[in-house]
Amino acid sequence: MISISKMSGKLEGIPAINTNTLSNKFCIKQNARTDNSICKDCYSVAMLTTFRKNAVPAFQRNSVAISEKIIHPDGLPVVNAAYFRFSGHGEIINNNHFINLINIAVKNPRTNFALWTKRIDIVNKALKDYKKPKNLILVYSNPLTDRIITVPKGFDKVFNNVSSDNGTNCHGKCIDCLKCYKFSKSHKNNVIIEKIK
Repeated sequence: MISISKMSGKLEGIPAINTNTLSNKFCIKQNARTDNSICKDCYSVAMLTTFRKNAVPAFQRNSVAISEKIIHPDGLPVVNAAYFRFSGHGEIINNNHFINLINIAVKNPRTNFALWTKRIDIVNKALKDYKKPKNLILVYSNPLTDRIITVPKGFDKVFNNVSSDNGTNCHGKCIDCLKCYKFSKSHKNNVIIEKIK
């Protein structure tokens, strides 16, 4: 059973499927970086080790359920929301994880899903065999701060973090903006820039 989280803060109003950042080997490795990686100051690690400790068991159950095998469509959640986030906490664990997210989007065609990920390797491998659903927006989460990049091949958008407010186009709550949750042909709406919080 995959649990759906009611998010808070900037994600308030957008439900999400989250996994446990604290047990994800990729996240642990990224969090230990000493360069200008956004992951070394991971908001999820900070929250899950302090005031959101109570979410860890549910996120860990999701991590196991969503990564150990491809789940039959009957076992995937029905989503009753216009916009939905994959990985508000956590990162793609493996190929099974990503394919299960694809299948959740397929099962819920009226919902716009957005997935933030740094795992270009897993995405590119899976999309050789699986077609990306029309209602799934892939957002490449740029791991390096203060280095604005454009949208990588195979992705719909890129999310950049910078130290200064100059040139940023991400402010406030996601539900009030939805730039990341809607397809766009505009470069401005596909290259997202947020000041580090």
